[in-house]
Amino acid sequence: MSEVEILDIARDPVWVIECPAPVPAGFPSPSDEHRGEKVDLNRILLPHPDCTYLARVAGDSMAGPPGHIADGALLTVDCTLKPQPGHVVVAAVDGEFTVKRLEKRGLGWWLVPDNPRYPAVDAASYGRFEVWGVVTHVVTELINGKLHDRVRARRLQ
Repeated sequence: MSEVEILDIARDPVWVIECPAPVPAGFPSPSDEHRGEKVDLNRILLPHPDCTYLARVAGDSMAGPPGHIADGALLTVDCTLKPQPGHVVVAAVDGEFTVKRLEKRGLGWWLVPDNPRYPAVDAASYGRFEVWGVVTHVVTELINGKLHDRVRARRLQ
């Protein structure tokens, strides 16, 4: 089962330069005159900052298609969105957090991993089940250590 660790979010703007055109694989970076406008990553990743949180994935139950959410990935989780079938959600099940795809089967809700090595579970089989939010973005680090070193975790009580 993939678990999640809830993280603090810096609320100050995080600015990057947007490339105005798609970048073909293998094409060199655009020159300065071809750079686009500055983009605030907080506005993209955190459209509802008071109701969005970051979570780090621990485990590989979501590592298969279609999500390919790797162990250690950061998730942005929006609590304002109504969970729909097919959404990836962070749920509290019997007091523990997990990240799974939400599916409607018959009259019941199921938590389904993207990794086929793990079984789907009927949410009704848990004593307590609550969706905490819908995953809207996944940030995966390609060079180990940089992201993990700069994001400090805190425990939710």
